Amino acid sequence: MTAVLNALILSGHMTQEHDNEFRSFRKHNEWITALLEDTGRFRVRVVEDPRGLGAEIIDKYDVVIVVFEGRDGYHEKAVGFGAETDAALLKFVRDGKGIVWFHGSAAQEDDWGYPEEYNVMRGAKLSVPTGLRPRPWGEALLTTAEPRHPITEGISATWTVTGDDILTGVQLYDGAQVLLTVFDDLESYEKAPRWPMSHYPVAIGPDGLAGLAGIDTDQPIAWINEYGAGRSFTITIGHDIDTFRRIEFIMMFPRGVEWAATGEIILAGPDRRGERRFLPWPYYNREG
Repeated sequence: MTAVLNALILSGHMTQEHDNEFRSFRKHNEWITALLEDTGRFRVRVVEDPRGLGAEIIDKYDVVIVVFEGRDGYHEKAVGFGAETDAALLKFVRDGKGIVWFHGSAAQEDDWGYPEEYNVMRGAKLSVPTGLRPRPWGEALLTTAEPRHPITEGISATWTVTGDDILTGVQLYDGAQVLLTVFDDLESYEKAPRWPMSHYPVAIGPDGLAGLAGIDTDQPIAWINEYGAGRSFTITIGHDIDTFRRIEFIMMFPRGVEWAATGEIILAGPDRRGERRFLPWPYYNREG
């Protein structure tokens, strides 16, 4: 029988974008929990305020999933996990376990108090000075990177998400392996009715939109990185349930979490053939 992996979601203190009357970060926690536990491979627990959480709790798990921003709005300075939790998480991964950075949780500015070592562990830096910005809202065409990693084996070469917050301007470090990209085309910015958005301002230099960092290039949306004996998986999509219902996401996300936890992939994805076509989302029904 396949061993069950214990996953801990570190959550709470999200921006208004993810904590309002229409969209709550608790929904993200529910969707992540449902998707992972439906595979039969994971048992998920949630801590809503992880600040000050120590190794005596964190070390009981196989993988940590970060759904935490530490601020209420874009204009505010974020509050980090604190020195004890930072040290526990870095050691947790360095000694052989895994961490997952979900959606906006991977964005960390230098003045927020997070250690630079988090960027090293993640294999990337996501901050305003690197050019981090949201693409104009709408449908986005994603490309599964080649050569394939077992996390993305069998997933469509290209697929779309609609209404997600697509973050570009990621500074990728040497050694990180890209799993998923989006072409950050200038045309989408030029045709956008309102960009940048008032709640997420972007500094536009003298060269205008054409001078934005990384414009008209493939930008990483998901990637993995090894850190010490452990592993990090980052995926910056997942803003709404529309993305969670994409079969590519349903296949990819649990595998990414599994790889972070163990370094191996045994999940094959849901089977909806025959009578299984009646299964409700997320389609695994504990038979992954």
